[in-house]
Amino acid sequence: MHRTPLTREQLLPIAPSKARTLSLKSHLALAALRQGQGNEDLASELLKTLYLTFFANEAEKQNVLFETFLAAELALKACIHHAVTANEWRIDASHCEVIEALLRVYDAQLASLPVTRSKRRTYG
Repeated sequence: MHRTPLTREQLLPIAPSKARTLSLKSHLALAALRQGQGNEDLASELLKTLYLTFFANEAEKQNVLFETFLAAELALKACIHHAVTANEWRIDASHCEVIEALLRVYDAQLASLPVTRSKRRTYG
């Protein structure tokens, strides 16, 4: 099987403006949920960020963050459960710290992720 070599541009990190846009979506989702102004789309944005960050981390063989990913997943599931039972999309303040830790990892990945991998990771 023959694979086309990647170009220099494909190997470089994504453009800073694109990284900021992707990062901003997740940070705004957390801000809205923190203030009780969330919805299922914003919770979904954070779940997508969680799983993309987890899989990129796994590909890099950095298992030291597993507990952070697990705690973030539990926090988001609690947020969803609260929305179902109380009809309010809010993330508990005690869960925000772990989501913020997740977003720091995501931001760091965006800063170094090559263009070819970012296209597989993002949907827009």
